[in-house]
Parts: sequence; C-alpha cells; structure tokens
Amino acid sequence: MKKSLVLAVCFVIFFVSTEHGSDVLASIDLSDNESSTVLVDGKQETLYPADKSGKSEADNTQAPKEPLQRGNVANNRSTEPNLNCSRGLLPNANTQNDGSQSAVSPSFSRSVGTIPIYRLYNGITQEHFFTSHVNERDQLRIRGWGNYEGVAWYSPTSGDVVYRLYNPVLDDHLYTRNWNEVTYLNDHTDWNYEGVAFYSESMSSLPVYRLYNPSLQSGSHLYTINPTEVAVLTSQRGWNYEGISWYASSQGEQSNDDYNFLNVRNYNQYALGAPSGCEGASLLQALQYKGAVTNWNLTQFLNTIPKSSNGNPNNGFVGSPFVENSWTYSAIYPAPLTSWGQRYGNVQNISGSSVDSLLNEVKNNNPVVAWVTVNFQPIRWGQWSFGIAANNNHAVTLDGYNRSGNQVHVSDPISGSYWMSRTTFESIYNARKFAVVVR
Repeated sequence: MKKSLVLAVCFVIFFVSTEHGSDVLASIDLSDNESSTVLVDGKQETLYPADKSGKSEADNTQAPKEPLQRGNVANNRSTEPNLNCSRGLLPNANTQNDGSQSAVSPSFSRSVGTIPIYRLYNGITQEHFFTSHVNERDQLRIRGWGNYEGVAWYSPTSGDVVYRLYNPVLDDHLYTRNWNEVTYLNDHTDWNYEGVAFYSESMSSLPVYRLYNPSLQSGSHLYTINPTEVAVLTSQRGWNYEGISWYASSQGEQSNDDYNFLNVRNYNQYALGAPSGCEGASLLQALQYKGAVTNWNLTQFLNTIPKSSNGNPNNGFVGSPFVENSWTYSAIYPAPLTSWGQRYGNVQNISGSSVDSLLNEVKNNNPVVAWVTVNFQPIRWGQWSFGIAANNNHAVTLDGYNRSGNQVHVSDPISGSYWMSRTTFESIYNARKFAVVVR
C-alpha cells in the first residue's frame, strides 16, 4: 500500500488557557502552500495574523438584532387588554367569591388546551398584575413597569370566564368570575369592562385564592394558587382571605423559567471615548444593576482597571481602554476582570458554564458578562505573543431570555440593547465559554 507523504514546514503546539482553569489544546499546521489552521477544542479553525478588530468592523457589520418574539399563544382573543394604562390600585368592591358563583358571559370564541398566566408586581403602585398575553407581559417589562414574577398558574382555554376590569381613576385592575359584579361595577362606578382575562376550570381542580388588604389603597387584591403565600399574608401582613376566586388547570405551578428581562443600563464605548472598553463597560452595567458604583461614569470606572505588565489579558488589561489599534490586544480576560469587580460587588468567574447555566443566573436576576465577538461575527483566531486569541474579541452583558421565542437579550457596548437568537449567541459564546456573573 502506497503511503502518502505530507510535508510540514512546522508544527507548533499551543495551549490556550481558559479562565475556568482548563487548557484547550490548539495546534498550528503550516503546510507548503502557506495556509494555516488551528485546532481548538477538537475543531480545525483557520488561523489569521494577529490583527485586533475595532470600530471599522463594528461599522461594517450589523448586530443580529431581532424583535421580541411573542411565542405561540393558544387563545388569541379579539378583546385585547388596554396597554396604555399604567396599572395601579384595586377596587372598593371586595365581594367574596368562593368559586361557586356562576358566570353568565357574552359570546367569546374559545379554544382548547392550557396557557400560562403571567404575574408581574409593581413596587411603586403595589399592584400584582396578571395577564395571559405574552405581548402585554413583554411590553410592560420593556417599559420597566415592575418585576416579572413568572407564571402564576396555567389557565384552561375553555371553561368559565374570568373577566377583567380597569379603573382609570384608581389606575387598577380587577379580575372576577362573577358577571353580576362586572355589570354593577361597569354601570355604577368608575370601573370599565375590558373583556375576558382568562378562563377557569369548570370542575374543581386547582384553587386560585383571592386575598384583600383593607389597609392598602393600591394593590389591595391578590390572586394566588400558593397556600403558603396565603398563610403568610393572612397571618403576618394584614391580608384577609376572601375564598376561592376560580380554578386553575391541574398543571398550575409558579415559575419564571420562560422569560426574564433585567433591562440593565447600556454604555456606548465609542460615544464615551473608550473604544477598547467593552469588558469594563459590560461589568459596570452589571454592577450598577446590582446597585454598586451607581455614582460613577464609565471613564471613572475604567480608570481603575488593572493593567497587564506583559501583554497577556489573563493578567490584566492590555494597553489602554481609551486607545484602539490593530497591533495591541486591548482586552482583559475573566480572571483579572473578576478580581477587579470584587472590589465593588459579588463578582464570580463562571467561565466554562453552559448557556443554560448563564440563563439560570439571569433567572435569579444576576447579569452576566459574556465574551463574544464584535456584532457576533464568526470568530477569527489570531496568533498573539501570549497565545491564540479571538481577533474580534468583544464582551456584552447578558440580561434576559425569552424561551418561547428562543431568544436572549444583551446590553452591548457597541450596538446597544437588543434581543437576538439564542442559537447565534450560543454558537459564538461556546467558542471560549468566558463568563463572569454579578450576584
């Protein structure tokens, strides 16, 4: 058998150090036609000359921005809630409804299945707001209306109707299964009928309890499937138990696995004179979300960045965040960024984590600094004095996810705040898995 002979000019082995304490084996193969490749995590990649990208690439590419996807909603109803009201108080009407009152409703189209009922809380108005509409939930979160608290329960899409009213004087909503209550309030008070909110199981399944707090003018009613919440509020917080309002699907559970949006602040590194300051900007965005160094601007913060003495971003920032050129690897990697951040808050190096782990941090309201590429362009590996690194290195703050639309949200110091495909984010992030969380 004839064996082919491959001539190699040189074969050099490098170890690209990650910030999670592991080493990625990378090899460079320079063949006689002068092409070069690098083996990173078992994948053969093209190796480019050392050439740090910057504003030129940012200007000539576009971030993969997407509109927020609504996902699949089972019951698209013709009566849409009022998105222009600012939400707020609850009614004087506190008629007890034990779940036995029959509802005589107008005609509404119904479908089958179950859908989540989303719960939000506004700490200013003290209202707990409930909606089955994904777009309403998302618009309120984008506006910074309050805190998204997850899925309160699951509603059937057929059964007894639960109605929704709005009071523009009190700036509040009321949910009730009692049609007599709807007609009386709509005809004789400031309450306006808004239509069907969601549905109740016809058969007794999972109770949704109603509570009333007489000492509150705002947010005086609450609906919950959680008996522990009922017990705590009635025994310790001055709430009165009013009985069972309606019934949820037996699938009912409370979680915020599907969506969370922290809406962290966004700094533009170019507009603020820090063309190489993406990692610092991303860290400051996350720290300020957690209430740290809120009186500092980006320049003040970057003036405290630890510097590398040998041109290696594993030891500190290389060069100056206020200067950009193609021959200096102006960057800082997770280990020194973590040490820097720990001067101001609870910052932890979680490099090596999966995207699911990052999103679990965001679920717990912890923004994550993630190393990606400029405008999420395909990563270009270059050979630098300290080893192999991404020529188009960049960092963003991961601050949201929308699982139904397969999306994540980032606060990007180059291209602003936007939703994007999780798949795109994951493909770029996974090339290095560099990440730091602020808790």
